[in-house]
Amino acid sequence: MKRCSLTYSSPVAIARIAALLAALSLVMHTRAPANDLADRGQALAERLCASCHAIGRSERSPIASAPAFRRIEPRVDLEQMVERLQDGLIAGHPEMPVFILKDDEARGLVAYMKSLRDL
Repeated sequence: MKRCSLTYSSPVAIARIAALLAALSLVMHTRAPANDLADRGQALAERLCASCHAIGRSERSPIASAPAFRRIEPRVDLEQMVERLQDGLIAGHPEMPVFILKDDEARGLVAYMKSLRDL
């Protein structure tokens, strides 16, 4: 049986390997895993939304007219929600503040909302 022995001692080979590893690292960290996104979305919901909305699986909203996150989807298309959150989510009632979120924040919040429907 013949053994294959690769050595990467030339500067060009080392530079190519380093570039490949850097590119792979960038690609792997560009999109967070869904559960990590949902965790960050939950933290954002706790910070920005929990004073009015029930953000968990069972509790009631502190403000009765504010829908629970687990019940938002029939009222709002979550597939469009990321863009709406980035553009400035405006609700049909004056009590709701306008939120303009960054892309990763919007994706995280929607991932969290979607995770509520999975159980």
